Amino acid sequence: LYACAASMTPQKRSFYNSDGDMLVVPQTGDLRVTTETGRLHVKPREILILPRGMRFSIDVDGPSRGYVLEIHQGHLQLPDLGPIGANGLAQPRDFLTPVASFEDEDGEGVEWAVRVKFGGKMFRYTQGHSPYDVVAWHGNYVPYKYDLEAFVCMNSVTVDHPDPSIYTVLTCQSDTPGVAVADFVIFPPRWMAMHRSFRP
Repeated sequence: LYACAASMTPQKRSFYNSDGDMLVVPQTGDLRVTTETGRLHVKPREILILPRGMRFSIDVDGPSRGYVLEIHQGHLQLPDLGPIGANGLAQPRDFLTPVASFEDEDGEGVEWAVRVKFGGKMFRYTQGHSPYDVVAWHGNYVPYKYDLEAFVCMNSVTVDHPDPSIYTVLTCQSDTPGVAVADFVIFPPRWMAMHRSFRP
């Protein structure tokens, strides 16, 4: 888990992580994210998932800060809902993929710096064209964002949380059944019907 902050946007720089997926949680400031598959605008109270090996750049308008969770094993996915049923927690329809975008930028004088995290170390190389010159993509290996206000809370907790936790947005399962590498959970405001309802 990393804490990060930025106040300005570096020009013609790109990054990708060969070690694992990244979950970005902006705390303050909007993020304008450019990826190989398009663009996303991510605000506080939203999360961004960047899959392993996906090139991206993040633009900020001013001081911004947040957190990044790096996952070295598996991928983040929706938890199995079990006894909750089909409707509850985070719904697949609320996850948004990038808006298509293409940068036709190459030729003399163009130089992009690409930083790579591989094996826990940082590397850098340059290239004479934009890393975002992908015209089209097909499949589901893409970055995506999720608005945490779309989360459907479940109630009530009387003794212990049901499995999966009723606050789990995304989980990354390990090879051992029932054991997660990481869970991303939230505790949003919710209405509890039983609140102040005890009458002796």
